[in-house]
Amino acid sequence: MRRLFSQSLLRTLGVTALLGATATTTFAADLWVYSDRDFTGSFARLSRSEGNLATGAARSLRVGSGVWEACTGVNFTGECRRLSTGDYRDVGGRYGEAILSVRDVTYVQGVVGYAAPKLQLFEGRQYRGRTLTLEQSVPDLGRAGFDDRASSAIVTGGTWEVCTEFNYRGRCQALPPGQYNDLGSQLDNRILSVRALDQPRAAPPVQSSVEVSPLAGAIVGAIVGSLAQSNPPPAQAVPVQPVNPYDRSRIEVYASPNFAGAAMTIDGDMTNLRNTGLNDAIQSMRVFGGSWEACENKDFGGTCMVFGAGDYRRLPPQLDRSISSIRQLTREPNWTGLIASGASYQLLDANAPRSRHPLWLYEHGNFNGATLRAVGDAPNIVESGMNDRASSMFISWGTWQLCEHANYAGRCFTAGPGQYAEMPAGMNDTVSSFRRIK
Repeated sequence: MRRLFSQSLLRTLGVTALLGATATTTFAADLWVYSDRDFTGSFARLSRSEGNLATGAARSLRVGSGVWEACTGVNFTGECRRLSTGDYRDVGGRYGEAILSVRDVTYVQGVVGYAAPKLQLFEGRQYRGRTLTLEQSVPDLGRAGFDDRASSAIVTGGTWEVCTEFNYRGRCQALPPGQYNDLGSQLDNRILSVRALDQPRAAPPVQSSVEVSPLAGAIVGAIVGSLAQSNPPPAQAVPVQPVNPYDRSRIEVYASPNFAGAAMTIDGDMTNLRNTGLNDAIQSMRVFGGSWEACENKDFGGTCMVFGAGDYRRLPPQLDRSISSIRQLTREPNWTGLIASGASYQLLDANAPRSRHPLWLYEHGNFNGATLRAVGDAPNIVESGMNDRASSMFISWGTWQLCEHANYAGRCFTAGPGQYAEMPAGMNDTVSSFRRIK
């Protein structure tokens, strides 16, 4: 690494030079890939590059953190797109191909070259009417005279979060680069604040082994600026510092399956849903950050179930149209006592009562038939009556690995909190062991 200033020059400026390596900040990359559009079908959670997706082709992606390059060919070939934090409901190439390989490019120098964040809001659908162009976050669109006015949008740079309340609260949705000719009933004429989720750093890091005191920063910065004006360095891509759209814990509840119908965003405890219009009416939900407990009675009474971060397109029968109170949990529930014998799982018939077990395996697809309900690892379920019979599942807490043979052997897949109406491709009626890995 080269030095920008000699120690004598720094001493002349009254700066104390400290020789040493410059500290770097790490940021774990996190990506969910789905075999079908709209986050459906087989899935996997990735934290590293894959030249050939083990789950097969992906048609929708959810970037939780980091910057990823998604390509339509194996080994990062074909048509590639760089995706920052946000939801991508349809990531097929221009000819409809699916994604076959992905790689983490969060810190690859010279690779991450994104356009600056830019969002254009339109008063009417199909990009008609008065328009407002934004390049930075705005906590109150009323100041620009555009509160509750947007009906369509175009994102040409960055990923933006649009919210129905001031200061990025209420119902929020991430909009990656693309055209949105209709913002839908949940956002149409309701947006009050917007923010860019993946802003580039203000300046690239100085390539120097010299650390200077904060007092000297302005002096050094001024000299660097004057030198840059006389002899500007070649343009370099600035690495993006991602912002996680799930950093604000909240839960979105809907009156119909598949995130449709009347909706509400909850970011704190709700002891009674009676006056919300959604009491005993919730059929689907999305959890952004944290873990939430939903209960059938007010004040968190009656039967309760825990829901971790994930999508729940149709609530399990245990709470479908039965929720009256919701609260966020700050620590993991105590699973002891759910199985009186102390075993890690139990088999229950299709008409068994509600319970809080974190892992449910169903005999049939779409959450039908007998259930195996687990609280811990099971290296062999041959004697359970559910060996090679699981066709759908529900996970409320933790990340689990499920395998086709005993002792976690053979083909395996990993799944986090969520509701899965069918098993990943090739894994239906194959599970013989499972364990919690996180």
